[in-house]
Amino acid sequence: MLLNRIGMENDAWINSCWFTIVFWVVGLGMSLFHGLCAVSIFNVKAPPKAGIWNFHQFWFNFCGSVSGWIALWFLLHKIALSLNAPAAAAPKLSDVALFFLAFIGVTGYLPFSVITGVESFREIAAKIAGIGK
Repeated sequence: MLLNRIGMENDAWINSCWFTIVFWVVGLGMSLFHGLCAVSIFNVKAPPKAGIWNFHQFWFNFCGSVSGWIALWFLLHKIALSLNAPAAAAPKLSDVALFFLAFIGVTGYLPFSVITGVESFREIAAKIAGIGK
């Protein structure tokens, strides 16, 4: 009974109001930062008519960063659960994928990674179809 009570106290921080507020204020703040500054950070050249393009870049990079923070949120909850009940939350391969999604998203590289993956897939499909170089 005492160990169970100690375990509950150990993970109480992750369910606390202050942790949730601080986490999401930082996460949304950094996502806003990536949304507004990603073009400058990653030195992306804007097309001549950049109004809509700038909005798209903001939205694309903001959503990519938010996705990383959401993945980090779930990963932290999984870690807190596994610290208190190791048998109930054994690490899985999906946790590794969630870690990489969180890392790539939080650091602002998720949109670039998605675009690179889509372009690579398109090039491979074009070569298979015989219309690529």
